[in-house]
Amino acid sequence: MRRQHGVISRAQAFELGLTRHQIAQRVGSGRWVRLTSGVYASSAAPATWGRQLTAALLDHPRAVAGGRSAAFLLGIPGFGPGRPQILVPYGGSNRSPIARVIRARHFDDVETVHIDGFTATSASETILTLSMWLSPSLVERMIDDQMAAKKVAIQDFHPILDRLAFARQPGLPTLRRLLKERSPIGYQPPSSALERLLYNLLEEAPIPTYQRQVTLNLNGTSARVDALIPEWHLIVEADGRRWHNRQADHDRDRARDAAALAAGYRVLRLTWQMLRYEEDECMRRLLAVGRA
Repeated sequence: MRRQHGVISRAQAFELGLTRHQIAQRVGSGRWVRLTSGVYASSAAPATWGRQLTAALLDHPRAVAGGRSAAFLLGIPGFGPGRPQILVPYGGSNRSPIARVIRARHFDDVETVHIDGFTATSASETILTLSMWLSPSLVERMIDDQMAAKKVAIQDFHPILDRLAFARQPGLPTLRRLLKERSPIGYQPPSSALERLLYNLLEEAPIPTYQRQVTLNLNGTSARVDALIPEWHLIVEADGRRWHNRQADHDRDRARDAAALAAGYRVLRLTWQMLRYEEDECMRRLLAVGRA
């Protein structure tokens, strides 16, 4: 129980020689606390997240940590402990009083890793699971964060996409598109199409008058920007570069943003994916920045 965050399953107790009567005595005396129908915790052990996750996994013998729990264990930004989430084979029980249960049709093919004493889905498998519920912008950010940190690579997703070639899983089309865009031959929109999306957004938005293709003096450097909203001191840039190019230009963009800030401007960058597929989210961000 010390090795398992103070938790033991009924099956483990039987293997160690305890009888039903002895288990009942421990529960009746308060030494053990029943967490689920077949899992107990020592009353002396703190009620930690690790205890809850361990109990959920012991309650489903083949389960592994998945979803948000796997993301937390893997250190993916934006995910805390929360209610445990576990991945189980499809066809098994999907009920747990202490966890969210996710069923996988190809459970035996799911790649796992061992981390902090738990077995969890790998980074690529975790991103696949979370793509079923998260918005495309959050999935994109998650992929970019993990690729930039070299914790996942495009080829890590190939077995997943092969396995789900004919699946109709929610979020899968978005994941395929984002991965294709990040391949070495990823799609790069023509500048005219990108500008049209940006200016359509600005024309529809309830904002002060804006200017197109403005040349500004940013801290002694001349820079041409896609759009400027003078009243808000806001520069709006559309980014249609391939993901690999955006990564290579990251430092230059940050230096330019810093120069704009020093000159009294803030910069809002909107990618091709956002302008093309998430117009409402772009509008929300634009107006939120304007209110600020």
